[in-house]
Parts: sequence; structure tokens; C-alpha cells
Amino acid sequence: MNIKEVLCKFNCEITKFANRKQEFSNRPKKDFSRNRKQSFEAVIRSILSLNGGTLTNELLRINHFSADSPSASAFVQQRAKISERAFPHLFQTLNRTFDRDCRYEGYRLIAVDGSHIHVPNNHEDKDSFVQARADEHFHNEFHLNAFWDIIQGTFIDAVVQKYRSQNEDSALIEMIDRTSLTDVIAVCDRGYEAYNNIAHLQQAGWKYVMRIKEQGAFGIADGLQLPCYDEFDQYMELSLTRKNSLEIKALTEKHKNKYKYRYIPLQVNFDYLPPSKRQEPAIFFTLKFRILRVRIAENHYEMLLTNLPAYEFPKHKIKEIYSMRWGVETSFRDLKYIIGMLKFHSRKSSFVTQEIYAALIMHNMTVVVSLCVEIPQKERKYEYKIRFSTAACIVKSLLTGGVSPPVAEILIRKNLSPVRPSRKYSRKKTPLKAKIQFAYRIA
Repeated sequence: MNIKEVLCKFNCEITKFANRKQEFSNRPKKDFSRNRKQSFEAVIRSILSLNGGTLTNELLRINHFSADSPSASAFVQQRAKISERAFPHLFQTLNRTFDRDCRYEGYRLIAVDGSHIHVPNNHEDKDSFVQARADEHFHNEFHLNAFWDIIQGTFIDAVVQKYRSQNEDSALIEMIDRTSLTDVIAVCDRGYEAYNNIAHLQQAGWKYVMRIKEQGAFGIADGLQLPCYDEFDQYMELSLTRKNSLEIKALTEKHKNKYKYRYIPLQVNFDYLPPSKRQEPAIFFTLKFRILRVRIAENHYEMLLTNLPAYEFPKHKIKEIYSMRWGVETSFRDLKYIIGMLKFHSRKSSFVTQEIYAALIMHNMTVVVSLCVEIPQKERKYEYKIRFSTAACIVKSLLTGGVSPPVAEILIRKNLSPVRPSRKYSRKKTPLKAKIQFAYRIA
């Protein structure tokens, strides 16, 4: 597929989506019922194309500085008519359209992660309001939870939450329950270490590689009978129950198989075990997994949990899979600092959510367009890749008609950066910086 075909497909999906405007309007019989310069499709395209300038300047740029460019006020009135379901639906539709179904050893590799998003200050939005102490400046935060395809390099699902209601565990379960993907390996960091999350992954038929806390850090590894070696790979079966009778206590405390049983209190979320009743027999839910400890550097080790079979995925492959998760961190950075997910054009939470999903769409489109460009092979010291920051700028201009597909391909091919896979830096602890209270915009 070339850039022209990608652009044609994208425009086709936007047009089909716009034809369902009444389905994605707040007032279906009233909103977008008249022919205006700022139609449903035009507003959608404008939101997707926003950069970091003021709203007025961005509208002028998007409309090629035409005398008919809409005012900021008129644009805001039109975007307020769009339902909150619109952009998430468009995000999922475009993902299905451009999905390449790339696999690793027959599996889709999905990194699970979340990231805080600093949004414009709004004292009235209590759900996103953050103020650690009364004498500190307040700020507002959203939390983006995402599935990121490790091989494709694209975001395939997302849940946006406000700061005070954020819950990465519930977001993970929501995304698992609504996806149709099969043959998946979910790669999770320590933030997702919970029996309930593991159970949902297991019940969905997914494989997983999850980093967990070391023994003594109040995690899953505590209470398990593990080898005393620096590195190991051990299979475990753990039976969970909410019953706390004398019979269960005998199993969990005195029996020779005590390490195979774990009592789950009522205050701990676990969706597959009902509250225990005194007269009823104990109900068990069994988790089956391997627990590994691998060396990542001199005197540095990681504890990993997985349900992948050892004969197919030995220890070195599990270590390799988890190391591939780092790409989601750089993609979050690209979302914020290149696509512009830190430069919002409203304080209103519904508008902020629109722009978050628009940033996800434009990130994915940049990846898709970049894959259409063949990098010339030359005798160089380093292998080269497309510079994502330049490609993102060109793709936005491509979608607004500012540049043609042939010119876009030439410009993307000219802007490359070297790949240095062996370059490593030690992590530096930097002091916490104060939140920016007002983001100045360039003209």
C-alpha cells in the first residue's frame, strides 16, 4: 500500500463516518441538520489536524488562511454538538481498517500501560482536580490507559479516565472484555500485578508476561515457595478462595501444600469468587503460571509471571518479550510531545477527550503512512529509520491537503535518523518539577 491509497482509505472512512452524523450527535434531530460551512465532517477533520497554536491560528492554518475560515466561537459551538462516543468509535473503526495483524511466534504482542496527561487547569472539574497540599498550586490530570501493539507500533484500544476515578485494573478488564482479539500475549508492568487481572487474562484465553514485585515487597511472590537461586523458572498452581474456615486455615497454614492456597479477603477485588457463606462448601479458583527470575544487568534482576509454555517459550524468550514492552513508553512520549497531546484547546473535559482520541488516531496514521515509505539502502555506519516527529508534521499537512502524497513521500524519505540499538544510559533521578499553570502558545 502506498501513501495515496492510505489517504484514500482514510478519507473514505471519514466520509462514511460523517454519513452517520445523527448517530454521533448529542441531539440527533437538531444537530448538524442544516448545511453549514462547519459540517460534521469538517469539524472532525479540524480536530484531527489541530497542532499546538491558538485555536484561531490553527483554524486559519487548517483552512489554508482562507477568508471563509470559521471563527473560534463558531467552531466551538459545532464541536459541542458531537457525542462523546464519536471519536472512540472513529478510533476503533480506523484501527480495523489499517490493522496489519503482525505476529510474534504466532501471537499478537500487546503492551498494557497507562500515562498521566496534564490538561488545562479547571478548578470546577473536581474529578480531575489534583492538589497535594493546600499551599500548593492545583492542576488537572486525566489518565490514559492503552493497548499498544508492539509489532505494529500502534495503539489499538484506550480508556480515558479522570484523575480521581482512575483505576488501571478496571481499565485493563474493560479493554479485555470488549476486544475480539485472539492469540494474544499481554505484556504488563508491575502496576498490573493483581490476582483479578491475571484471572481475567486467563479466562479470556490470553497469554501474558507480567513483571511482579520481588519477595518481601507484599506482592504475589510473597508466601510462595521459590528457589533460593538468583535465576529460576518454576511452574506454580495457586488455588484462591474467599472461605476462611478452619478447614481452609489448615490448608493454608499447616498442610504440606500450604503454598498452593491463598485466602482472598472480601475487600480485595476478585470477580470470579462470590462472597463465602458459612454453610456452603469452599469455592476455589485456580491460577496456573510460571514464575521466573531473570538477570537484566549486573546485580539487577526482574521477577516475571507468565502462562506461556516452557517448551515453546524458554526463559530467554520471556525476557526478550518483556524487554519489547519499552516501545509503549516512547509512544506515550511521542503522543505528548510530537503529536501534541499536551496542548489542548479547551478546558471542557469532553473537548479534552476528543483531542486525546484525535491524538491517538494521528499517531497511528503517522505509523501507517511511514510504513509506506521505503528507506533507501546505502552503505552507512548505522541503519536509518524515519524521523517520527517530521513524519507526524507531514501527515497532518497531508490530511488537510497542504501537501500531495508524492511530495509527502519525498519529504518523509529525506528526513531520517540513525538507529543505535546498543546505546544505553543509566537512569537518572531528576527532582520533581512544578506543574505548568499556563501553557503559552506560539503565534
